[in-house]
Amino acid sequence: MSLSNQKGNALLFVVVSMTVVSVLGTGVYFLTTTATFSGLEANNQNRAYQLAAAGRDYALAKNLPATAGRDFTMSEGNKFRLVINGNTITSTGIVREGTPYETRRTITVDQPGFSSRADITFPKDIAAMGVIQPTSAPGAFLSKTATAVSLGKIGAAYQSQFGAVVYSGNAVPGNCLTGKCDFGAGFTAFFVFQFAAGSTGDGFTFTFFNGSNNTASSVGGYAGQGELLGYAGTSYVSAGYYLDSLGNGIQPPKVAVEFDPFQNGTNAVCASDSRYDASRNHMALMFWGNTTTICGALNGTVAGRYSFDDNRHGAGTDSAADPLNAKSPLQAGWSACSYFNGDTKCSDSDVNWLSNWLLNAPDNVYAFRMEVTRSLTQNASSNYDYRIKAWVKKCGSGDLACAAYDDSSYFANTKRPYTPETQVPPAPPDLPMLDRAFQLDATRHQAFTRMLFGWTTATGGATQEVNVTRFKMNFLK
Repeated sequence: MSLSNQKGNALLFVVVSMTVVSVLGTGVYFLTTTATFSGLEANNQNRAYQLAAAGRDYALAKNLPATAGRDFTMSEGNKFRLVINGNTITSTGIVREGTPYETRRTITVDQPGFSSRADITFPKDIAAMGVIQPTSAPGAFLSKTATAVSLGKIGAAYQSQFGAVVYSGNAVPGNCLTGKCDFGAGFTAFFVFQFAAGSTGDGFTFTFFNGSNNTASSVGGYAGQGELLGYAGTSYVSAGYYLDSLGNGIQPPKVAVEFDPFQNGTNAVCASDSRYDASRNHMALMFWGNTTTICGALNGTVAGRYSFDDNRHGAGTDSAADPLNAKSPLQAGWSACSYFNGDTKCSDSDVNWLSNWLLNAPDNVYAFRMEVTRSLTQNASSNYDYRIKAWVKKCGSGDLACAAYDDSSYFANTKRPYTPETQVPPAPPDLPMLDRAFQLDATRHQAFTRMLFGWTTATGGATQEVNVTRFKMNFLK
């Protein structure tokens, strides 16, 4: 063999060897790259599934309302998207959205009753409803069972008493802690109530009040002054003894719907018989009067000394600092949209109930619904807009279960707004008895970031028993 042939064979061997190495290298590269992409895909699939599962669990824990599509984005940009329709929750985890590596996984769950599930209810949360009453009060003055709350009792032993039942629990959907819940965009509440036969007393309130200046032990009232309803006043019981331990009462901002069957007249605000009630039983919106009227002779220097006009009709400065309490028909400027007397409605046709509609047992069982909305952005006046709508419906005679508005009804469903679209029949619309829009300034609004709620009551010489059942509440989310 010639030398040139040997050199040619050697070159060919080198070329072939290099080709083989190159092919092997390319194969290894593609194998490595494919494995890398496969691992990345598997990782994205797992992350998307975990996000979908997190979305499902979040919707259940927070008891979220219906939505056609709502995104919740994590800090790294990945998200889950919720679609809630009736009792069906669909959660989609989305990873690396908008890139060639976008990955989605979807979980769907059917949860019976989810479309009407309340955040706080009787009987689920009855244990967290704290009873606040003087140690000298008969133990049964305020009481509760597994499914209901009783406000007051009838008889001489229950004269000149006051107190409250205030939520003190930790409901997750409202981010509540020791009764203080996120006010957020608002809430909806519902309950059924009846004044027991033989009741003649001053009434009760359903109230919500700020969590910045109050606690679940806050209560108003003043010994012997039933007209304050446990909402206004310092909580004075006897010399050196305030029910809230401080004499603060319930500090503003605060709001109450009062149910008042007892006419208290037009005396000076620090005297008895001074609420400016008209003759008919009524349901009315109350705020906190003004913050300059002092009943100091009764209360010295305690903070609650300014609170004695908090449920006096027409009290307040009609400003974003002190909204005006509902005026009664005895006062110029009375509006049925703030003060419902069982006859004249805020809108639509009048109802023509009896003047003693709250006390007309056994035909005095009522279902009450209230919707409160709260803007989270300032308006053109640098204030914040609020609106309260309330309805009260007659139940069947003596029917404290109120079968006419059972839990399957739209009226009792606090998870969705009571709009013409949800009302049955849908036309004409079932317009509210009370409908009040108002503004709060930045200071009052900020104080209302957290809220508490409950019922207050009081008696003077006249006594009463009010049974409250089927309570439910949802926070707007």
